[in-house]
Amino acid sequence: MRVVSGKYRGKNLASPKDDSVRPTTTRIKETLFNVLQGYVPEATVLDLFAGSGALGIECISRGAKEVVFVDRSKDSVSLVKQNLKGIEGNYSVHLSDFSAYLRSAQLQGKKFDLIFLDPPYASGLGEIALDIIINGNLLADDGVIVFEHGSDKEFELKYPAYKARTKRMGTVTAEFISKKRVALMTGSFDPVTVGHEEVFKQALSIYDLVIVACLVNPNKTYMFNPAQRLALAAAMCYKYDNAFAIFSEKDAVDVAREYCATELVRGVRDIKDEGYEADMAAYNRERGYDTRFIVLEEFQDVSSTLVREELKRGDLSHIPAACVPILSSEGFKYLT
Repeated sequence: MRVVSGKYRGKNLASPKDDSVRPTTTRIKETLFNVLQGYVPEATVLDLFAGSGALGIECISRGAKEVVFVDRSKDSVSLVKQNLKGIEGNYSVHLSDFSAYLRSAQLQGKKFDLIFLDPPYASGLGEIALDIIINGNLLADDGVIVFEHGSDKEFELKYPAYKARTKRMGTVTAEFISKKRVALMTGSFDPVTVGHEEVFKQALSIYDLVIVACLVNPNKTYMFNPAQRLALAAAMCYKYDNAFAIFSEKDAVDVAREYCATELVRGVRDIKDEGYEADMAAYNRERGYDTRFIVLEEFQDVSSTLVREELKRGDLSHIPAACVPILSSEGFKYLT
């Protein structure tokens, strides 16, 4: 084995003396790091089930900010330390069970940009580690988990807020697991307008998933009841696989946490909107969530207030086409 690239390119690494540790071959390392280009420089890296330490050492060579090696085997830890001789960098080596280390890292509030999981195949330990990492929120927002397993076993990602890219390399398969970019598009949606639809479509081009959240403003009097507002929002989302609508009486940030959203999304029509939206964004940022503003170049004069008045006159011109049949159905009494 050798280091593939970076400061220590070509450095030979010692391999295990027996079959108790299965090192990552140079060919597989080349494939993995071709995918990971751009993730390693200045990254905080966790090499769990470190074995020979080849993956973490490759990261040090390529400019990682910090690398943590963890293995429960004394022989593996000795091998990692042997391979680290002559290598400079910010790294630490831990003789520890993987679950104990992960729970300790969670208590310390640590976040990793890159996590390698290369456990003994068919042991089930990788799935257990993955569960602790995700439930413990140990992966940075833009981070990646690299989970290696045998190609004879299909992997199913069971976490809705995450996505996986699969790379098969003969008998070895790697899953590159990362957080989905999930937007929570919040509003009263009383009713949904073509302006809302434009914000929604732009958000779909940015995020992996867009959740349209019909929320409650206690200072507002609504024309439509919660079920009706949700039905309209759901109609706007209906034909998109990466969008759905919900209703909640909770605050936006509480809903965002519940659905693992990464950012809040709001539409801005004009300068009148900006002052209110800036105050709300500051409030939500203090509670842990940034807001992305999507500025409307069209429909700047379209507001829910205007559309409600139009509906009273039977004018549906500023309602999204997908919502028109809903408004025309039994149960919607919007004309007063």
